[in-house]
Amino acid sequence: MKTKLILLFLFFAASCYQPLVAQKRDVKGKVTTFGEIPLNKVLITGKNLDKEYFSDENGNFSLVCDEAEKLTFEAHGFTSKKIKVSGFNEGDSIKVDLPYKKGEKYFEAATGYGHISEKQLNYAIAHLEAGPDYSAYRTIFEAIEGRVSGVSVGSNMVNIRGTTTLNEGPTPALLVVDGTIVEFSVFANIPPSQVKSIDVLKGAAASARYGTRGMGGVIVVKTKSGN
Repeated sequence: MKTKLILLFLFFAASCYQPLVAQKRDVKGKVTTFGEIPLNKVLITGKNLDKEYFSDENGNFSLVCDEAEKLTFEAHGFTSKKIKVSGFNEGDSIKVDLPYKKGEKYFEAATGYGHISEKQLNYAIAHLEAGPDYSAYRTIFEAIEGRVSGVSVGSNMVNIRGTTTLNEGPTPALLVVDGTIVEFSVFANIPPSQVKSIDVLKGAAASARYGTRGMGGVIVVKTKSGN
């Protein structure tokens, strides 16, 4: 009788333990900086990983880990990030973007450890981070007309050449600043020195994002503060 009870207990214990066994998942993805430049030799660790992993020269990585694992991505000269695997659907490609730490010592670390080439990092700092310098212009409208072709500014509207509408006369472009649609008067008060980038959308690109509001095209401005 005791033997049967012991066997029954062991069977029950084993059945209870089974759901506790961690589920494994194949995880793949890419590590970048500045949103688009791949990072090489990024260290990827986790509490229950069997070993350390690294991204390749294209920023790609692949590993097998527990579904509940939290992965840490580290590279010299960049801010590290932690990613919960459970936050992504199985089969998803995980995109991890590591912010660059500004400064000469971080530049030397990032390039010296082979995460990114000097040419790539110099380009990123000059074009992707800072953007063009608009501070020489007196107004945001001068900056637009001076740097973007096919755009003209009227007394209370901005027009984009090549946009067509069903209405008679020109249809003003939609003005978007840091993701928010703004009035002409608000747009006019943006200091050129605070402008990070200016983009012009028209046709399918404008309508896909802004619908009928973008019939006259869209002027998209991002500021350095993001506000």
